[in-house]
Amino acid sequence: MQKIKVFFRTFCILSSCIAGAQNVTILGKAPSYNGREISAYSYKDLITYTPIKIASCQVNDSGRFFMDIPGIKNTQYLYLSINNQRGSIYISPGGKYRVLFPSPDTTQYENPFTTHLVDLIFLFNDTTDINNLIIDFGQQYDKFWEKSYIFFQRKQGVPKLLDSFYIAMQHRYANINNDYFKGYIQYNIAEIGNNAMEGQKTLGEKYLKNKPVLYHSYEYMQFFGDYFNDYVGQFALTPKGADINKYLQAGDFNGIKEVLKINELLKANDSLCELVLLKGLSEMYYSGNFRKEDVKLMLNQFALQSKIEESKIIASDILASFSTVIKGTISPDFAINDSKGMVNSILDFRGKYLYLCFFKSTSGECLSELDVLAALNKKYGKKVNFVCISEDDKMSDLQNFLNKNKTFTWTFLFDEGNKVLAKYDVKTLPEFFLLNPQGKFVLSPADSPSHGIEITFDKLFEEKKKNNDQ
Repeated sequence: MQKIKVFFRTFCILSSCIAGAQNVTILGKAPSYNGREISAYSYKDLITYTPIKIASCQVNDSGRFFMDIPGIKNTQYLYLSINNQRGSIYISPGGKYRVLFPSPDTTQYENPFTTHLVDLIFLFNDTTDINNLIIDFGQQYDKFWEKSYIFFQRKQGVPKLLDSFYIAMQHRYANINNDYFKGYIQYNIAEIGNNAMEGQKTLGEKYLKNKPVLYHSYEYMQFFGDYFNDYVGQFALTPKGADINKYLQAGDFNGIKEVLKINELLKANDSLCELVLLKGLSEMYYSGNFRKEDVKLMLNQFALQSKIEESKIIASDILASFSTVIKGTISPDFAINDSKGMVNSILDFRGKYLYLCFFKSTSGECLSELDVLAALNKKYGKKVNFVCISEDDKMSDLQNFLNKNKTFTWTFLFDEGNKVLAKYDVKTLPEFFLLNPQGKFVLSPADSPSHGIEITFDKLFEEKKKNNDQ
């Protein structure tokens, strides 16, 4: 078994309450990013993980930045982002932090179109600061692992080892009065036990039964999420959970909760029961085993009927998070300029199939796909609208690119500010979508030009020809 690592992932966490909101200041250096925007992000909730930008500023010409974040009430996690580089930091009300945002690692290949995690360097020596405490805990875990990994491999005495490690950490940090950090340790260790296949009943008794629900604790929610992964959907397929689908279709909020309370962990903890159902509904929406409209109805019932404020907020967040970029839905609208400065709307391409490509002209992978796309345009151009949306930094970059590639004669649009990219939930470049003549997604995402989209075109037009001949 591979070493189980303690991941310092992005999360928001509620610590001991501090009356009144206070500002937080982050002063830093980002010497490789002069002139770039640096932003601080939090999350709306830890079921949907919807990011929220809460502050931003510009790195000046000398590589320094100053960020003032207002309205911080509790210790919480943020991540700082520049381009596709992301670094984690914990902040507390009234705190002042000095950090170094490191340069990209030039010794390793880094895909410019995916997010890369970096370790921020903290330029202060306060050993009671949450950032330094977490670094210290990571070092203690590494030492524990060096001594214990053979027992994890053999699955010998894992629960006792983890209990001993937890007790040792409680002693080590006995003088630290930080509720967030205490929860961080507890649920980090809980997740290690979960990954090490410690008994589910034992884990539930230790970490969930009669425990408060820590809605804003990432480590709690990570453990919770893994513990109850696909729980509701799978339970609905068993004899005991057979009524779940019936209550789901009827929008019976209380009925579906009662079925879930067969589980002893959920029976006495309404908050936990509702959180399990919320997670289950978010998974069921995309599973293909349940009607999406039924899931939406139940979430609306949550928002109306739940007596738990956090449940109502999360239910609304889940509803808002459901992607519109899925098969059978109408594609998001846009109106952006082409390479000649003329405005194009997606409505302009209705009436024919639309093969939509998001790309960047500096990407070799994107360019190789466009070379294949040129051949597809010659073959299917009368039946399919081919449209490429450029994510270049400037319109002039796109124009210069097209001037060098005269064979690319289809429509090219410029996505200023990456707004269309966000609407279509594009995570990597190049990315492709296929829409029908009515503007609905046929494939989302679609195969690339070099990986089979031609087969899809042939099938579509063969079926259309057969239907016309009948």
